[in-house]
Amino acid sequence: DKQAVRQALLGAVDQAEVMTAVAGDDRALWKEGVGVFSPGTPMATGVGTGAVVGQRDFAAVKRALAAAGYAGERVVFLDPTDYPATHAMALVMADAFQKCGLNVDLVSTDWGTLVQRRSSRKPPAEGGWNIFVTYLNGTNNFDPASQLGIRGNGDGAWFGWPTAPRLEALRADWFAAPDLAAQQRICADIQRQFFVDVPYLPLGAYYEATAKGLRSGFVQFYDVERA
Repeated sequence: DKQAVRQALLGAVDQAEVMTAVAGDDRALWKEGVGVFSPGTPMATGVGTGAVVGQRDFAAVKRALAAAGYAGERVVFLDPTDYPATHAMALVMADAFQKCGLNVDLVSTDWGTLVQRRSSRKPPAEGGWNIFVTYLNGTNNFDPASQLGIRGNGDGAWFGWPTAPRLEALRADWFAAPDLAAQQRICADIQRQFFVDVPYLPLGAYYEATAKGLRSGFVQFYDVERA
């Protein structure tokens, strides 16, 4: 819940490494340089995404964490092992955080147990938590109206309950924007502010493989191909 710690940990995120762990080497199935809006959609922007792309300097992150006041406290990281994609992301990020000097306690659990625990606001030693990994569906991230992760309205916000008044003000401005160009300018400002407040760490975007060529009626697999 320390902004300076979250800012420092941006330096531990290599979106390409995380997405490769999830979706493999086929670059058609994932993207890096991803901010808060789904890639390829009207509100998407590259503002600030350099913070989570490219070679990582773990020693620099460790120094930034120390400057932010981190002194080796145990960090409870919830790992949902029954969801392959989120489990892969958790393993990559837990390793990166350890390389940065975090005292990571990786708690391997099922998703149902994780969901119960993440609702707790108690200290980690009393059943609370510090970090969990999940994904937000791409359609939810098309614009500020439905993007849960950028809410900064405290008790009413998503898990983690960040208070980020500037993000909230910009979101309100987006609803009042007169046209698409104005909305896009505001979304660039939202993402710029996002990388200041850091309500969560963005790990990239991946796409699940689908099939095309399926015929109607009784299932026939002639002409079916991966898309």
